[in-house]
Amino acid sequence: MNRVDGGTIPAATPAAQGYGAAAKGLHWLVVLLVLVEYIVAILMPDIGPRTQPGPLIDLHFSFGVVIVLVMAVRLFARLAAPVALDMPDAPAWERRSASLTHVLFYVLLIVAPFLGWASASAHSLPVSVFGLVPLPAIAAPRARWALVAGDIHKVAMWATLALIGLHALAALYHHFVRHDRVLLRMLPERRQGSSAKRERTLCERSAAPGSGGDAATREFDREGRGSGVP
Repeated sequence: MNRVDGGTIPAATPAAQGYGAAAKGLHWLVVLLVLVEYIVAILMPDIGPRTQPGPLIDLHFSFGVVIVLVMAVRLFARLAAPVALDMPDAPAWERRSASLTHVLFYVLLIVAPFLGWASASAHSLPVSVFGLVPLPAIAAPRARWALVAGDIHKVAMWATLALIGLHALAALYHHFVRHDRVLLRMLPERRQGSSAKRERTLCERSAAPGSGGDAATREFDREGRGSGVP
C-alpha cells in the first residue's frame, strides 16, 4: 500500500513474470491453427476471377475465422491478466522488440483474415465456419478495395511467416545462448513439478524418525534450495 495525503491507495499490481496454463494453451492452440492454415493455403488453388468454391478454400476461410476468435480471446485474457513480455534483467532494446513483435502478431492475425474475407466476397466466394455458420459478404462483387485487400492479405501472410521465424529464432537464442527462462515460460512446467515432488520427498524423509534428518537436509540443499536454485 502507498500512502498519499494521509490516506492509502493500493499499490499497482505488477505484470506477472510467468504464463498460466490457460495462456500457454491459447498460445500453442494458435500455433497449431496457424500451421494448419498455412498448409491449407499451400495446397488450395489460387483465388482468381473464375475460382469456384472447394473443400480446401472452405477450410482456409474456416480456420481464418477460428484464428480471429482465438486471438480475440487471447487479447482479452492478456488485458485482464498482463504478463511481462521479457525477463526482469532484459535490456531496453529487447523489451521494445518483444512488445513490437507481440503487437504485430495481434494485428496481423486479427486484421489479415478480414482482408481475406473481403477478397473472398469480391470474388463471390461464400465464407462460412466449416459449412455450419454462413457469414455475410462484406464487399460487393469485384469491389476494387476488396481486391486490393486480397493483395494485402497475401503480403500480410508472408510477413506473418517471417515474424514467426524471427520469433522462434529469438526463443532458441534465449534458451541456448542466453540460458534464461524466456522459452521455458511458455512450456509446460514439468521440471518445476518434478522439483516440487522431490522437495516434498526430502522433507518427509527428514521429518521421519530415525531417517537421518541431517543427511536428508544436506541432500535437499544439494538439490537446489541451499544454493538458491528454483
